[in-house]
Amino acid sequence: MLVLLVACLWPYSSYSEVVNGSTDNASASAYTWVMQNILPAQTGLTIEGVYHKYTITKDTNADAIVSITNENVNGTGYIYEYTDTWDQLPSNTKFKYDPIASSLGALWGKGEIKVTGDGTLSDVNIRYQYKFDTCFIPLSDPTCPDFRNALYQYLIDNDLLNNEPNIDDPYYNEWVKFQLEQTAKEEEKLEVADEEELEEEEEKLTMQDLFSVEGLTKKLADPFEQVKMLQKMASLEKLEGYYNVVIQGGTYEDTTKLVDKSIKDNFRAFRNLSQNKVHEEMINMQYNK
Repeated sequence: MLVLLVACLWPYSSYSEVVNGSTDNASASAYTWVMQNILPAQTGLTIEGVYHKYTITKDTNADAIVSITNENVNGTGYIYEYTDTWDQLPSNTKFKYDPIASSLGALWGKGEIKVTGDGTLSDVNIRYQYKFDTCFIPLSDPTCPDFRNALYQYLIDNDLLNNEPNIDDPYYNEWVKFQLEQTAKEEEKLEVADEEELEEEEEKLTMQDLFSVEGLTKKLADPFEQVKMLQKMASLEKLEGYYNVVIQGGTYEDTTKLVDKSIKDNFRAFRNLSQNKVHEEMINMQYNK
């Protein structure tokens, strides 16, 4: 189901890259150019700066202005305009990088470099520095960090959340791929569950089953049954706890030593024993009467 497509984690690592680059010389073949022919076809591309280099040839006493412009696609006038004034200046070569506020490249129209006044241009080089995010449109690549959320919104907007997309849908292949991977994962989980259940059934054999009197004589008489019983007993984890227990103890050291290796008679004890005997005879005389 498509709900699974957006409810589960997409089976790719998330990756987004910001690319910085520079165009080729826009004025290589002419002093006017079309921006769509020199900028990469990337949605969300922005222009960050303009590099220019040129040589102007003129009379020192002449007046001239060099201008570099780009038309505004969405209106009149220029989205970019740069001018150099060469009034009463000799011929020279100029180069400069002009950083600008980030501007959407799709708004930049026809570009041009020209001289107003007396002078000619040569060795012209105009380049645009640009930047774009490869995941500006998350749906463009399943590895984009926000691909799952964007796809979910796409399914809602196109009423596909609970329906299989048309084969002509641009994201149909991604949907099919995900369904196949999800099916494979589910089958793998079922296989693992079956194996675990089988292992649990085998481990349910208890000590009572092993040492049951019923049929024990017959089993002991059969050598194959004896081997099977020993194998089952050896596989029981319940006995391992008794085998592996280590009781922490110590060593008791005797403190009494026999120095002269002889024990003398205790005559005082003998006298006590004789007194005890007399005492017992006096007690017994009471009952004899």
